[in-house]
Amino acid sequence: MTSPAPAPRPLVPDVPRAAQLFIAAFGALSLAHALGLTNPFWAAMPVWVVFQPWREDILIRGGLRFLGTAIGAGIGYGALSLTQNPLLLAAALALTAFAGVALAYWIGSIYSYGAMMAAMTCAVVMLPALAGTADPLDLALDRAWCTLIGVAAVTLATVAFTPPRETPHPFRFEHHTAGIALRRGAVAGLCAAAGISLVLATGSVIAMAAALSLCIFSAVMGSMSDPAPMLKNLLPGAALGVFAGIAWRFGGDAMGLAPEGMLLLAGAFIAIGALIRATPRIAPLGLDGNMCFLLSAEVGTAGHGHALHLQTAAALLAGAGCIVALYRLLRARALV
Repeated sequence: MTSPAPAPRPLVPDVPRAAQLFIAAFGALSLAHALGLTNPFWAAMPVWVVFQPWREDILIRGGLRFLGTAIGAGIGYGALSLTQNPLLLAAALALTAFAGVALAYWIGSIYSYGAMMAAMTCAVVMLPALAGTADPLDLALDRAWCTLIGVAAVTLATVAFTPPRETPHPFRFEHHTAGIALRRGAVAGLCAAAGISLVLATGSVIAMAAALSLCIFSAVMGSMSDPAPMLKNLLPGAALGVFAGIAWRFGGDAMGLAPEGMLLLAGAFIAIGALIRATPRIAPLGLDGNMCFLLSAEVGTAGHGHALHLQTAAALLAGAGCIVALYRLLRARALV
């Protein structure tokens, strides 16, 4: 006798929770913009992933996000300060991705988040610096400040309204073996090496967008206990976010909005994203969509012009598609 299929999750948003997420994300973005940080959209990004259904989990993920960000930013800045040798820089990023993702998968539980963030942040600092878009120290400090703002915002906006866990998390999942962890880390390391090679070979912003996509999504996918849900939702969510970013950028420019007006327009998109993130059945879609909206639109910055914006958006989606295809292939062969 087969067990009945689980009831589908509701397609109705939790409006109070959506309001909390909006206040946190838009508040973090606005504060980072007011402080003159270079990439204020980074401040809103922690809100969508640090948010959890249990109070302790929010606090754990918030702390580990900042710790992992600080470690990854330090490694990225240190590598760029010590050498300009392309092979050594590629090795530094690939090894950081390998170690961070392997450790994150081996731990498996919520306590893996810091290791994953270290791997991801190293790429976020190194790749834009190598593409010539910013100074490495400025990138590292900007990322740290934005992360602190975002973590503080989501904590203040949600913790008081979030119930406590009934049982504590284990430190790690015992069934996560070292063999699979090493293979997951190797995949992330190879993706990071491919991404930084693109940037070193071309120095272009388009290559940087593709490389960031390869590094970020391979780190997230490799760290997950079960990547199947992300394999299902990543491309639709990324496409939703990218198209929203294009609509925001092109629509705001067509209306001739000043930076403050563009920020207010972004608030409307963030409000819609918060409703999607707070709707149980499509929450994963909302997570990927909100992150890719902020990443592709670069909300709060001057941008790169319409033509280049479209090209970088396409590169981001292409990178996500490559990671989905790669993981589907590897999982079909039981390698990861």
